[in-house]
Amino acid sequence: MTDDKLDIIVTANSPGEVATWLVPTLKALKERLPSAEFTVFIPPCTFASGQEQAVVAALPGVKRTFNKRQLLSFILTGKGLSDYSPGSRGLVLFLGGDLAYALLLARRLGYPAFAYTEGRVQWINNFSGFFLPNDQVRKRAMEAGAPGGKLYVVGDLMLDAIELHWNRTEFLRRLRLDENKAVIALFPGSRPREFRYMLPMLLRSAEIIARDLRAVQFVIGVSPFVTEALLRSTLAEPSLAPDGTGGRLLEETVLVNEPLAVSRSINQPGLGHVWQVRTSGGLELPAVQGWQYDVMSLASLAITIPGSNTAEMAALGLPMVVVTPLNKPEMIPLEGIPGLVGGIPLIGRHIKRQAVLAAAKRIPYTALPNRRAQAEVVPELTGELHPEDIAIAVGNLMRSPEKLKAMSQGLKQVMGEPGAARMVAETIAAALNA
Repeated sequence: MTDDKLDIIVTANSPGEVATWLVPTLKALKERLPSAEFTVFIPPCTFASGQEQAVVAALPGVKRTFNKRQLLSFILTGKGLSDYSPGSRGLVLFLGGDLAYALLLARRLGYPAFAYTEGRVQWINNFSGFFLPNDQVRKRAMEAGAPGGKLYVVGDLMLDAIELHWNRTEFLRRLRLDENKAVIALFPGSRPREFRYMLPMLLRSAEIIARDLRAVQFVIGVSPFVTEALLRSTLAEPSLAPDGTGGRLLEETVLVNEPLAVSRSINQPGLGHVWQVRTSGGLELPAVQGWQYDVMSLASLAITIPGSNTAEMAALGLPMVVVTPLNKPEMIPLEGIPGLVGGIPLIGRHIKRQAVLAAAKRIPYTALPNRRAQAEVVPELTGELHPEDIAIAVGNLMRSPEKLKAMSQGLKQVMGEPGAARMVAETIAAALNA
């Protein structure tokens, strides 16, 4: 055990948790505890993209990362981690995955454990504290028996993830977009299976919209968890989506925002990649990776699947159409046993298909702002969908500026104010007497 080291151990797994919980919390902790050493474990997750460890390893301030096999080995044996020895002081912070992994890590290391959750408060006697997004969640936790002294209302970490880097006019110019046309942003997801399915569908919808509405243009927001190989192969194989469109990448540009070259983009600090895409239907549009919040800030409307980015868009006041196609429900990730058995030969796909369809009937809202408001602040399209269905919904909204304005205002009201990451960092510093 190293005596002079302050050890912060974090668990985080899926794209949303890495992007919207880990990134802002890491920044705030690094500012508050500059001498701390940060180690991130990536536990097993049915929502993973497969790129989490590479993305996390590139984040400023992360000393080392360990994958799920190394995590399990260390929990069971206390061995198997190269370049790591515990510090005399430390803390485990849950920012995603199963709470059990954070708890077992804390026991192995002899550290206190804290957790940020959107409502799950379990093993309360084994955790030193839970960070929660709002008073309603705290009230429910107390009604379930959690002691109030361990519950800290800090706000929504997703709001702290948002950072803008570009002047709007300059960014439009660099993306070869027309300042006089409205921008519609396409967000096809981060996990390979959903990306392969959704990108062709959204591109086909964009082609239909472009024929119907002349004064619009499009941009693709490419998740930092999507590789260029996946982008290229998806464009080359449009048959995965109904009435899908193919396409190709015309060229790539590396954007460097000089005044903010030390910015904390998830993919590569200070860098963004832009690919110019031409679809088989003749539509040309940029695909941008590394500046996702700037892409959101350009847009008048987004088309997206459910996920943490719906909260980020809401915080920016960006109207959206949230799309959940159930054409191939077995492709949608699920928590728990149904998500794990989906890969079992012969029966797995059927079990997962039925589980997804059953879940879709139970869940009234999938978009995070709608779930928070318990009302349809933004439209959701769920079921067996085709590109024309999306195009109709988008066209109706784009023809109604007053609806877009009201939606934007409603989204900002629902999401609240930033500042959660700073409160988490201050509480952790106090717990460590640092």
